[in-house]
Amino acid sequence: MKKLIMAALMPALFSLPASAEGFSWNGSYEGHFVCDDVTAGSAGGFSRPFKAQIIQDGSDIDMAISAVVDPATGESPSLYRGKLQETAGGTVMSGYLEVCSGRFLYKELVRIFPATASGTSFSFAGDTIFITEALPGAEGKLVVESCKWALKRVSVETPDFKTCQK
Repeated sequence: MKKLIMAALMPALFSLPASAEGFSWNGSYEGHFVCDDVTAGSAGGFSRPFKAQIIQDGSDIDMAISAVVDPATGESPSLYRGKLQETAGGTVMSGYLEVCSGRFLYKELVRIFPATASGTSFSFAGDTIFITEALPGAEGKLVVESCKWALKRVSVETPDFKTCQK
């Protein structure tokens, strides 16, 4: 009876999504972010498209992003470093990224939402908190933003970019 049950279950077991262990976040991404902000006591909001590149090494993750926040200043590049953690089942991952380099001095922490590490199409989301007193054009004024990110992978090729120092 045990052999019969195992024989019946084998096809179902092999059709389950692959473990995240073999899954790689490496690649290029396109996305959009939406932010609410308070700058010098005035509330506002904005949204922008952006591009990202990710390099994963085990549970470590490096990200380079670029977005045109102010058309007068062009693209604003930033580098992030963080960690990923998979669930016990191995197909869902979550994590964080912390900014380590940008065009001006700021702090930003990104919480990566749980992402399912399977299939050929891969996307993920994140929530951020951004704080600075060095925003170009608003230097010396406290800027606090909360943003939502949504990114979809458009290439699985491992990108090449300068990462944060370890």
